[in-house]
Amino acid sequence: MESHFFAAGLAVEEKIRRGVKNPGIVTAILAKIALALTVAIAQTSLPAELESPDSGVVCNLKRAICYDRQGASVSLTESFLGHIAADLLTANLHNSGTDNLSATTFSPVDGVECVRGTGPCRMLRQPNAVLTAVLYGPTSRPIGQTAEMRAILYGEWDWQRTRYKNNTETSPNYPEHYVLRFEQDGLLSAQVDCNSAGGKYQFEGSAITLKLTNSTLMSCQPGSFEEVFLQNLTSATSYFMKDGRLYLALSDGTGTMEFDRPAGRATHGPGRLKEGKEPAK
Repeated sequence: MESHFFAAGLAVEEKIRRGVKNPGIVTAILAKIALALTVAIAQTSLPAELESPDSGVVCNLKRAICYDRQGASVSLTESFLGHIAADLLTANLHNSGTDNLSATTFSPVDGVECVRGTGPCRMLRQPNAVLTAVLYGPTSRPIGQTAEMRAILYGEWDWQRTRYKNNTETSPNYPEHYVLRFEQDGLLSAQVDCNSAGGKYQFEGSAITLKLTNSTLMSCQPGSFEEVFLQNLTSATSYFMKDGRLYLALSDGTGTMEFDRPAGRATHGPGRLKEGKEPAK
């Protein structure tokens, strides 16, 4: 493709040289170049504001909506962007009286139109090969990877609370200070209050193993839940998702960590242990 752009560039340079005495010709040529480059770029990447967390899915992060080949999807929005985004989409569809299947086309991002069910997607009236392939092409997923795993691997997770079997609960007042991110290659990154950490994770069925192997060593403010968060993570043995949230069960049934998407941050009171002074061991 680079060779085609190089050859086209030489041809354009020659046209501009010939028309240099006529500013109108140069302006017209430059306008055609801009349009041609925009269309060319559109054929090699997803349109701006769209990401594809899974085969057959694109999410518009600005709108906080995920789409499949049929249009906006509440279930996919919940899986990849969280329950609050899904609730907002449900409410918007209800309030607008929109039937997700009534129109023949849908627009996952401004300036793009996709034919529902069959494709293609068009941008600037030209078929967008990448977006069409993502939404309507054959699915390709790693063997043994479940839909839950793919949702977990997309984006970040904020720690909301840990509930223990002795009826105590630890909940940070700043969930965004305690964050997990699962990378595709088995690497794990975390924000642990004022420190950042890295390590590895492994899925095996519904079982999960988390190992943090490195961390910065800053002293966090008094009242930090840094140690509790780290202890909980290393004790996690299994996982499940419910209503767009991620749950990590601790060893021997001692408790369960709850995570939510950043878009679903809730307001909590000061970080505290409820009905107890120490988490269950």
